[in-house]
Amino acid sequence: MIDLHVHTTASDGTLSPTALVGLAAQKGVTALAITDHDTLEGVEEGIAAGAVKGVEVIAGVEMSARWKRGIFHILGYFIRTDCPALVAALERLKRAREERTHKILANLRDLEVHVSPEEVNAQASGGVTGRPHIARVLALKRYVSTMQEAFDRYLRSGRPAYVEKKKLEPVEILNLISEAGGLPVIAHPHTLVEDGLTALEVIIQDLLPHGLQGLEVYYPKHTPEQTERFLEYARRYDLVVTGGTDFHGANKPEVELGVIPGRAPISPVLVEKLKERHARLAGPGPAAATTDQPRGALP
Repeated sequence: MIDLHVHTTASDGTLSPTALVGLAAQKGVTALAITDHDTLEGVEEGIAAGAVKGVEVIAGVEMSARWKRGIFHILGYFIRTDCPALVAALERLKRAREERTHKILANLRDLEVHVSPEEVNAQASGGVTGRPHIARVLALKRYVSTMQEAFDRYLRSGRPAYVEKKKLEPVEILNLISEAGGLPVIAHPHTLVEDGLTALEVIIQDLLPHGLQGLEVYYPKHTPEQTERFLEYARRYDLVVTGGTDFHGANKPEVELGVIPGRAPISPVLVEKLKERHARLAGPGPAAATTDQPRGALP
């Protein structure tokens, strides 16, 4: 069993990289990709924990692309964490996230809802702050009964405290991931199909010349019909297939690490295919950062 899309306290998850790897080992997850939002800060700790626990940890990232409809996220796998261009871009995004947090808190104050930056930072555990951390404070302070209510009343698009997130153009993200030696993959493509599956195929065609390498096919919210269509697109355009749960710990309590409801565990073969594509593109040179632990065969 593997999970190629997980989040830690470095962004908006509730488990530290070490705790997340420990949970993976307990559950029999043999390979894990840490793909925090707009940051690589949890990767090194995760890799070190993986070396101890016998879990292969892939250095990853998830970045938000500017898009006129739907939600467009791009995953990067086998990232070199010392790539100057990517590190600089992520630092700019981190500052933008901090500014966004302050603007959201100001909007909440105008609504007589009082949350301090210190309270939000405490929920982020030193990681990048975001709306889930604000939502958790709102729930803790009894302004709302649940985090979902915080989003519904205040924080989602169209609600009174919402502030647009700074995003990069899709091609810019693909270039940054590629420059860092990574494989760019479209995350949870169901969020990009508001205008039908044909629209996704056009997006794939547009991004192929810019280095798009894969499609996240296996995902908890994909219907069986969507999964089959995404598999067909991957075959048609020679894209590697990935899969993950988008695990966030207590911030998404309905999501279980390594488990996609109604489907068999994600096959470790996907990791091998990722490695083959990565090796083919990288050619001779230093390997990307992962632990190198044996993985058990799963059905």
